[in-house]
Amino acid sequence: MPQKNEESNDTAFKNWINEALVKRMAKHISHHYPAFDEKAFIKLSHKLPNLELKPRMRLICDFLKTHLPEDYNKALAILLKATTKPAPGVTAMKGFDLWAFTEYVHRYGLKDFEESMKALHTFTELFTAEFAIRPFLIHEEKRTLKVLHKWSKDKNHHVRRLVSEGSRPRLPWGEQLKSFIKDPAPTIELLDKLKYDDELYVRKSVANHLNDISKDHPDIAVKVAARWLKEAPAKHKEKIEWIARHALRTLLKKGNADALKLLGYENKGKVQIKNLLLVSDNVKIGSHLEFSFDVASTEAAQIMVDYLIHHKKANGGTSPKVFKLTTKTMKHKEVIAIKKKHSFKPITTRVYYPGTHYLEIMVNGKLLAKIPFTLKK
Repeated sequence: MPQKNEESNDTAFKNWINEALVKRMAKHISHHYPAFDEKAFIKLSHKLPNLELKPRMRLICDFLKTHLPEDYNKALAILLKATTKPAPGVTAMKGFDLWAFTEYVHRYGLKDFEESMKALHTFTELFTAEFAIRPFLIHEEKRTLKVLHKWSKDKNHHVRRLVSEGSRPRLPWGEQLKSFIKDPAPTIELLDKLKYDDELYVRKSVANHLNDISKDHPDIAVKVAARWLKEAPAKHKEKIEWIARHALRTLLKKGNADALKLLGYENKGKVQIKNLLLVSDNVKIGSHLEFSFDVASTEAAQIMVDYLIHHKKANGGTSPKVFKLTTKTMKHKEVIAIKKKHSFKPITTRVYYPGTHYLEIMVNGKLLAKIPFTLKK
């Protein structure tokens, strides 16, 4: 996660791009380009409070386009100096401070490939160019992939992470890379070079990338994970096991038989769910559902226990969402007691509708017990 601007005490992403940042950015740019209209730029910040995150960043980028030299390379050189050679006595820019700069490359840098790649390398050491590099992958795929293969060996772990994160076919917030959605082979070659990386930050991106692939090509994702597990030398075994679990998480939630088998969660009726109970079958929005149950094994088994909440929708139907609970190694005829509280506190990403909901318990991809409850206002 890029670092939060020091000037903002607000945790909302959009407020990381604020008036304090604009003033600081103006000083850094003016230090290297005295013709920059610093007063007009600062005045621009008055529009920020009414905008969300991306519009804030784009507003700044638009201003830079009209108030820096028309020549792309000259303008880019100023932005790079403002980043790497900060004005004396002014806090240097990093993290989300630089998003508008990478967006500048994103929008206007396609015709100057070499200079843009150098700039993205510099920026990503302090922020990330995972969004900005995507148009280059779309319009200059072979050329950009060649650069990414080189960067996979870079000494800076942020640059190595960019190789995986920037080429993810379904990167959140980023433009989809339809070519790689159709055929993930080119990016799998990149992941092969990063899977043993010493930095968890990089390996997590590798896992998320393979998880992206699993959404369109589950068979390929499982085969890649299986190959990595087979080929991994002893010193890297733990790394690959972590990547495989994280990369196949979507398939595990869906009960994909091949993914479950690969990770040792075969479903052969080795466990049963008993005594599924609710503390109350009436739950108020803003409160929580509290439940408990026993997992009983008929023989030794490696288990992955999840639960589903079937949320009521506006049309009266229900939509299930899977939540992780635990993984256990069970002995022959062992019984494990599990308790859980599930919050129904209002969140921005989900609307709760009063009415009948369902709790369902899933073990190793198999649905084993279900119970209704009522959600009330």
